Amino acid sequence: MNDYATHMGYAFTFERPAPGNTFSLNNWQMGFVREAMREAGAAAGQGLEQVLRTPGLEPAEQTVDMEKFLSNSNWHVSGEEAGFVASRLRLAASKDVISDLMSFFDDAPDEVEQWIEDFADFNERSVPHDGYRVR
Repeated sequence: MNDYATHMGYAFTFERPAPGNTFSLNNWQMGFVREAMREAGAAAGQGLEQVLRTPGLEPAEQTVDMEKFLSNSNWHVSGEEAGFVASRLRLAASKDVISDLMSFFDDAPDEVEQWIEDFADFNERSVPHDGYRVR
């Protein structure tokens, strides 16, 4: 994976098996991805709110409950939810929200934006496979 790999983390697997059906992040990486999802309005909940509050990225009816990304307890993220997560992460990146958000973190490595792009890509690819499981 990379220098940040650990044995504990999150494995994402398409609901219906297909080539390229897995993706993983360690706990530390997932922390940054969660913050990006929150700021993008892709996921919300657990008592925390957006910091930057960028117009067009407000939580919406399709916003996924953040609980699905706080544990690796076999949560199902539907294809519709995955598509929304991908589109919001891409929109946030295009508005420089991700880079602005990461400037608040002292320990945000340069690779964070790539992790978020890779996670958006995985979400997009999972749509025709009924989404994915968080394990």
